[in-house]
Amino acid sequence: MLTFLRKLVTPVLRHAPSRGKFWIVPGVVSGALCLGLWGFAGSVVPEAAAQSSGGAVIRPAPGNSTGFRPLFRLFGFGEEKRPARTRTRPPQTASRPRAANVAPAFQAKPKDPDAGVILVAGDEMAKGVAEGLRFTLADKSMVRVDTLIHDKTGLAGPDAPDWEAEIIGRVQGEDVKAVVLMMGRSDLAVPFAGEPPVEFATSEWEAAYSAKVSGIVSSIRQERKQLVWVGLPPTGSPLTNTDFILLNSLFQGGAEQNRGKYVDVWDIFLTETGEYDSFGPDVDGKRARLRDADKVGFTWDGYRKVAFFVERELSRLLGGYGGMAFEGVEDDPNFIVLTGRTTAPEDELLGGGEGSGPAAYEGVAVDTARRFFIDGETRKGPAGRADSNVWTAPDGT
Repeated sequence: MLTFLRKLVTPVLRHAPSRGKFWIVPGVVSGALCLGLWGFAGSVVPEAAAQSSGGAVIRPAPGNSTGFRPLFRLFGFGEEKRPARTRTRPPQTASRPRAANVAPAFQAKPKDPDAGVILVAGDEMAKGVAEGLRFTLADKSMVRVDTLIHDKTGLAGPDAPDWEAEIIGRVQGEDVKAVVLMMGRSDLAVPFAGEPPVEFATSEWEAAYSAKVSGIVSSIRQERKQLVWVGLPPTGSPLTNTDFILLNSLFQGGAEQNRGKYVDVWDIFLTETGEYDSFGPDVDGKRARLRDADKVGFTWDGYRKVAFFVERELSRLLGGYGGMAFEGVEDDPNFIVLTGRTTAPEDELLGGGEGSGPAAYEGVAVDTARRFFIDGETRKGPAGRADSNVWTAPDGT
C-alpha cells in the first residue's frame, strides 16, 4: 500500500515548480490525499487481514469510521451544517397565586366627607371582617368602615375592656350608622371575677355573659343605631364547637331581644354532610381555602365570605349606601324608608302591627294594603270591567 501511494504522489511532486508559491497547493493536496488514503488503508487492511486469518472483524461504530472522512473535512465536504444558535428569551414563569391570608391589592374610592360609618368592634376575627367589608364597600363613596379592635379579648375575664362604654363613645362622636360585632373565641374557659370565681359554662357564667351582651346591644339601640352581631363559626374541634354553640345562643338571644340582627355563619362553613372543612366555595363560587391553620380563624377568602353576608344584612337595614340610603334610620330605627331601601328590615310592613288599620289611620286604606302586599289577596276590579273576576249569575245574584 505504501508503494502504491508513493507511485501516486511522486509524479505530482516532480512536476511541481522548484520555486515560487504555487507548489504549496499541490503539496497540500497531495499530503491530504495521502492522509485520506492512509486512513482508508488503515480501515481496510486490518479487516482484510482479519478475514484472511479467520479472526473476528471489528468495525468502527457508526459515525466514527475513518477512511476519506478526514480528507473531506479538510476541504469542507460532507459536513452537515449546524443550525445557527439564536438567543431566545427564557419562558416567563407563571405568577404565583395569592396567599390565602393576604388580601388582594385594591384601590378604594375616595370617601365623601359626610360618609356614614360602619363601626366594626370585637377581637381579631372582627378585624378580619372589617377588612372584608372595606374590600366589599371599596366603590361606595358614601360609607366607610372604622374599627374598634381588642385582639385576644372578649367579654369575660378581668382584662376584658368596657365594650359598652367604648362603643357608645365612638357612636356619639362619629356619624355611625350601624355597629357590627364579632367576638367570643377568647372567652372559652375564662371565668368571671367573684368569690369564688364564676366558672365557665355554668348557669351563673351564662347569666353574667348574657347580661353583658344585652347591655351592649341595648345601649347601641338606645342610640338609634342599627346593630349586626356575627356568630362564631364551626371549628375542627368538637369540644370547641360545643362552647361556640353556647356562645352563639347567647349572642343571638341578646341581639334579637333588642331588635338587633344576628348573622348565623355556622352552616355556611360546613359541608353538605354537616362536617367541618377548611376548604369551600368563596364568594365567586370557586373552591378556596377559607379557614386558618388553627381551624378556628379564617383566611382572607373566608373573612370576605363572612363580610359578604354581613354586608347583605347591612344593606337590608340601611337601604344601600347612596342617595337616601340612611334616611329615617338615625331618627327612628323602627321607621321604614320606602325610597332607596332594598328590603325592609322589619318583619311587618306599615299596617301590620297592633292598633293599625282604618280605625288608627283615618282616610288611609292600610288594611287593604296589608291584604294586597302581605296576604297576597288579588284586588277585585269594578263590576263590568275587563279585569273584574266577579262572576254574576244570569238572575243577577
